[in-house]
Amino acid sequence: VVAVDSPTNGLSATAQLNITILDINDNNPQFLPLPDPILIPEGLYSPGAPGEVCRITATDIDQGANGMVTLSLSNPSSLFQFREDGTLLATGPLDREKKEAYDLVIVASDQGTPQRKNITGIIVTVTDVNDNEPQFSQETYAKELLVKDAKEGDLVLTLSAMDKDTGNNSLIAYSFSAGSSLLSLHNETGEITLTSDLSNITEDTLLKLTALARDHGQPPRSSTATVLVSLFTTSLTPGVDFSSSVYNFSVAENEPESTLVGTVKALTGNSSVQVTYTLRSHRDLFIVDKQGRISTSQALDKETQEWYTMEVEAVDYRIPPNTAVAMVTVRVEDVNEEPEFSNTSYSATIFSISPYKYPVLQVKATDPDSGENGQLEYSLEEPSSLFDVERSSGQVYVLSVEGQEGQVSLHVKATDPLGLSATIEVEVMIQDSASSDVVVISLNQPVNKVDREILEMERSLGQALGWTVKVISVMSANSFGGGVRSSRDSAKTYVTFITMDASNTVVPSEEVERKLESESEAVQVQLEKVFGEGLEHMVEKGPETPDSTDQTIAIVLGVLLALTVVGLVVMGVVTSVKFKKLKSRNEDSIGIMGIDHPSQELRNSDSETSSTKQKPSGQSNGVTIENMSMNNCDSESRSSAM
Repeated sequence: VVAVDSPTNGLSATAQLNITILDINDNNPQFLPLPDPILIPEGLYSPGAPGEVCRITATDIDQGANGMVTLSLSNPSSLFQFREDGTLLATGPLDREKKEAYDLVIVASDQGTPQRKNITGIIVTVTDVNDNEPQFSQETYAKELLVKDAKEGDLVLTLSAMDKDTGNNSLIAYSFSAGSSLLSLHNETGEITLTSDLSNITEDTLLKLTALARDHGQPPRSSTATVLVSLFTTSLTPGVDFSSSVYNFSVAENEPESTLVGTVKALTGNSSVQVTYTLRSHRDLFIVDKQGRISTSQALDKETQEWYTMEVEAVDYRIPPNTAVAMVTVRVEDVNEEPEFSNTSYSATIFSISPYKYPVLQVKATDPDSGENGQLEYSLEEPSSLFDVERSSGQVYVLSVEGQEGQVSLHVKATDPLGLSATIEVEVMIQDSASSDVVVISLNQPVNKVDREILEMERSLGQALGWTVKVISVMSANSFGGGVRSSRDSAKTYVTFITMDASNTVVPSEEVERKLESESEAVQVQLEKVFGEGLEHMVEKGPETPDSTDQTIAIVLGVLLALTVVGLVVMGVVTSVKFKKLKSRNEDSIGIMGIDHPSQELRNSDSETSSTKQKPSGQSNGVTIENMSMNNCDSESRSSAM
């Protein structure tokens, strides 16, 4: 700002005016682009030995505490936690064979008042680790052969093993631990065949081999089974034998009872000899008839159990009877099914002062299907200007409820990738409230600890006060006063909440504050149950933070100073214009009267003007540019007269 004592050849002075614009919390935190896909290997993680999942970053363009962002999970989990730098950690055991993916809702909260939040959803996929050995369908495979009937290439047995892992970790290669000159094992199909016609076998021989099933993981894992092949040179004792020692069948899930799964066949060597079949296990799910046809006795669910392994026994009618046993493996195939919500309905109560993206509640649907068919997407059946739902997590949040009151009905839909869906009704009660209804208490606890215990704190405060408590925001006091964090020992957190009586009417803040004071001991006892001994709490007068009054004073003083400077500048400009107009009128008068010395006359005229406008003797010269000019002219007039 420049001040001038005369418009022409005047002296001037310059002053610098710094105007600081103080920040208010008017921006929500924003998530930077999220990694996709988010993967973590399965493993035995723990809080002491966590696994890093990914780094989530959220920013806030506000300043100070208003721009400080903390990340948390909307539903606390023993399996996942956030580190202070925004790294999502796995803190519990993850087993892909039990659960392949986790839907997480992330909340980004700033530390302003009122606190502003944003939410987003991620899917953490657990990748496979080779932690399962292949499992043979039976421990011992046995077969009897008559040498004279044997031919090179004949199928003797089929081995079968499965691995619960996926990808290369589940691919199995078969082999014998030691080679055999008479038998060959196919490394992919598990088929054992004869390598010759056995013409060189002259006596009964028992071939005992160890079969190995090895997966393709790194490092590979394996298991073994025993193979017994009896070679007889004379006729076999009449008996019964299955056409194959292993049968592999499949059936679609949810098929009605009596659905045919497959057929086994036992041979007796004599068509007149009858055979009966019996299941040794799973008789509650399957039945077998006299023809060896295996059927379901009830609908099967792949998500409950995918594989069934059972023994089928064949008994002939000879005396004494002969028996044989075959291994049957049944795989239940997936069929797309509709999602199901865990609740029949959802309801929640919020206040009309709730900010944008304030989390209302989370709906949860499950899909009986597995894999990609079980991944659900949430949406509102009818668009709403008040609420929306996070697509991957089902978190219902606020768009804008300012000025709203009463009950709002929403219909949230969960849809699987193939288009099957389910719908649930969500009832949200919006209670009218104002900032004057808000109560603030401070706790000597870190903000992240308080944030984790919101539900317990609401219950404890409600029990002490005899009202229902709803927390609106949780914010840290650590960054006030220049944005410097305090030490852990001086941690302080502000909790903003509203209370309701038995009729769900909001209790005025003055009444709540009085009761907090009168029931201080009961409140202390209840809060110590949540946060432990050493807790200190204090009722803050009004919803503002301690620094907000100082900030308001600073803003007012800054505005007044700016207005004062602007007024001085305007006054100087107006005075300059007046002076120029006056000078112009005097010059015109001199020209009309024919005066030879217009400058002298101008000074005389100015002297007269000065005498009529002279300020009182006690008033400072130079208050305005106009007065300073008049005084100078008056001095010249007196000099001329002398």
